[in-house]
Amino acid sequence: MSVLSWGKPLVEWAASTSGAPSGTYTAFSEIKEDTAKLTTTAGTKKEATQEGGGVIDVRYGENKYQFEVDLFVKKGDKKPFVDVNGVVAGNYAVRLTPEDDKCEGFIMENCTVTCQESYASADGMIWKYLSDGLTPASGNICKPYTKASE
Repeated sequence: MSVLSWGKPLVEWAASTSGAPSGTYTAFSEIKEDTAKLTTTAGTKKEATQEGGGVIDVRYGENKYQFEVDLFVKKGDKKPFVDVNGVVAGNYAVRLTPEDDKCEGFIMENCTVTCQESYASADGMIWKYLSDGLTPASGNICKPYTKASE
């Protein structure tokens, strides 16, 4: 039993229609260790300044979210998404459940997906999938998710 949301995660994806998950979730297999990563980029900051440089007000845009994961490519594997030069058509939902499923993970219900292929003699062929969060049907782009509370 963990206290933190760490360890070997379960990462799943499903189709997304009209900004909401619309299908059965499928797990990614053989995730490379320490590559499942959610990155938040702060929204654009806009300042209203007066003569002399004093700040009258500040306004922020919404944060942006990107989730990435690297998959080992084993003999006979097929890509989880069809892509054309890395671009995957359609929208998808992605969710992450930590190793201890009572700990909090996250879900992004509406994402675009891209694939980057790489090779290194130490790891072999790798498929890196990047999911950029889009505005969902309702609520935040990146929401807390706990499998144990389903």
